[in-house]
Amino acid sequence: MFTIIIATHDRPLLLIRTLESLIAQTCQDFNVIVVSDTAGYLPPYQQLSQLDGRFDYVIRRSGKGGPAASRNLGLAIAEGEYILFLDDDDTFRPGHLAALKARLLRDKPELLFCDFQVQNEDRAVHPPTALSTQSISIADVSDDSVYVRNRIPNSCVAYRRDVLDGVRNETELILYEDWDFLLAAMQGRRLAHLATDGVVIHKSQATAPENMRRGNSQDDKIVEVMLQLYRKHPAPNMATRLARQALLSSAGVVLDLAYF
Repeated sequence: MFTIIIATHDRPLLLIRTLESLIAQTCQDFNVIVVSDTAGYLPPYQQLSQLDGRFDYVIRRSGKGGPAASRNLGLAIAEGEYILFLDDDDTFRPGHLAALKARLLRDKPELLFCDFQVQNEDRAVHPPTALSTQSISIADVSDDSVYVRNRIPNSCVAYRRDVLDGVRNETELILYEDWDFLLAAMQGRRLAHLATDGVVIHKSQATAPENMRRGNSQDDKIVEVMLQLYRKHPAPNMATRLARQALLSSAGVVLDLAYF
């Protein structure tokens, strides 16, 4: 049913927690592909042994670092009916895959997204200490709104595999590659929503060392990349163009409608 692709980069203890959340799934109709972009990666053999028969590949790849290339490598060998991306510091609650499967079997939607929880935590200790948890509903996200800004975390989308024919992560983007990938997959397709919050997005303090990664240290590039994506993925209608213009205007960036 599912292929779950996990791109990882030097976070072995968090990756173990991610894999343990898959071991605990009440639905075991999945296989796992783990791709690391560092040569020194050591697979978590204890956890992988508990996924016996459900992990296809553990890959140490060479080349440019970053999750986009790792996800592309996973996509090249994925065989599940639906593809999920799971970040190496996030988790699924035990019933998440079962809830997804029950919904997907109804009418085989092309793109299914769900709600999620945000868990703020202290990662200075192991295992991390949970500080707060909040359930987030994104049921109001529409196809058009994704063309303005993306509120759907990468781990919250189930892609029917045929939808991803020819769709790959852009390795040259300095941030927002998840948003770009989703927009590329949405061409001519519709999003469906499932009201379940089985995805847990784990966050640590903004100043923690693990947060000073590529995507979190490029705040000065946000507008530049947004305009790049707006050009690459034209707005489907005038209302969306106006919404794009209004969003940037609210941030103090006033541009002619021609940019949107």
